[in-house]
Amino acid sequence: MLFWEYTFPNDDSPPIWKDAFKENYNSRGDAPLTIGRFSYEDLRQKFLTGARTGDPDVIEGVLAHLTEYIKAGHLEPLDDRVEELDYFDGFVDSALDAMRYQGKLYGLPYMGNGRALIYRMDILEELGQEPPETAQEFQEIGRLINKEVDGVQAYHNCTKDGSVRAFQEWMSHVYQHTDQLYVPEGDAWALNIDADTLGQIFDNWYYQVWAADEPLGNPDQLGTGWQVNDPGYLNGQFAFIECGTWLRSWTTGTNINDTEATTTLLNENTGVGHLPYGDGGSRGTFLEVKPIMMNSHSEQKDAAWDVIATFASPDTMNAMGEDAPGNAMTPVHDEVESTIDNENWEPFVDVFETGRALAKVGWGPVREPFYRLMQEVSYGKTDPYKAGTQLHEELTALESEL
Repeated sequence: MLFWEYTFPNDDSPPIWKDAFKENYNSRGDAPLTIGRFSYEDLRQKFLTGARTGDPDVIEGVLAHLTEYIKAGHLEPLDDRVEELDYFDGFVDSALDAMRYQGKLYGLPYMGNGRALIYRMDILEELGQEPPETAQEFQEIGRLINKEVDGVQAYHNCTKDGSVRAFQEWMSHVYQHTDQLYVPEGDAWALNIDADTLGQIFDNWYYQVWAADEPLGNPDQLGTGWQVNDPGYLNGQFAFIECGTWLRSWTTGTNINDTEATTTLLNENTGVGHLPYGDGGSRGTFLEVKPIMMNSHSEQKDAAWDVIATFASPDTMNAMGEDAPGNAMTPVHDEVESTIDNENWEPFVDVFETGRALAKVGWGPVREPFYRLMQEVSYGKTDPYKAGTQLHEELTALESEL
């Protein structure tokens, strides 16, 4: 029995969650279990190209993977099996709905959050500023920080080609202008955003950040992902980032320079708010719901189900909260307690409620032109509004393929 994942902690913290999962699995299933760990980019590629071998039997992932795996014929529907779960009715409806495609359930949710603005409360207080509500306010405050505060860059976002986080950040700003990037139209899909709005998003969140005369970010950090984003904030390098609840779990590890300083930053100097929005936008964000799924080509489906039923159980999810407090701040099951223990982090609940789950289209073809044009804008090679027009044309051309 082979299980691929990228979610158990991989640092020096006590493995409470992973050990609890193994113990709970042993009480439910008897097939020997091997756990393999890969980045989400590698998980996706390996599964899309190799799932027909039957390995892995079970895979954990991000929501964008779910539809791709279904359309490739690699996921087993779980509807008949979930009837046996005594905890099934406790899942949050929006989290469970995100696991469905054409009326069938293809995964169980185990973690959820909404992407939020993480900001340095102490820096804003020092400058006499309130958390920004709009993109214009965000840019004005960011440039003030770069001018007035030594040793801190105003902002970092992910611009690495192929980065899952870069796509999720972009979609967070898309969701401030439309409920879905694509909407059903008969038996097909229709693009549900205009070119000017796509250009505005490129302008606000990529050109102004990286390529403008007074960039909010450090151009030397262009093309980087979460590996710079999250530790950079925790090491005091950035005043603003976009992130999920897991940030609160980071207090140790090789990427953290000073554990005590990081703990103080998280507990006393970090605030959480809704992402700033551009002209014509409103509050909205990417709804992060992570699924655990079964390989349709597995030769051990009953044992695979034991892994899934154990991993998504309230007992295992509560252990996840003990192990990594940020991971269960906005739980997807009513028998799992929120781990929020700091009032500055409570706004994550409000952010979570404004989240929108991805439409059930194949996101691979959509991501490719986004990554290319996002980098062209960020490196100053393409005007953001020209990039918006080009992306609109390319996304429209994809409608019949999704």
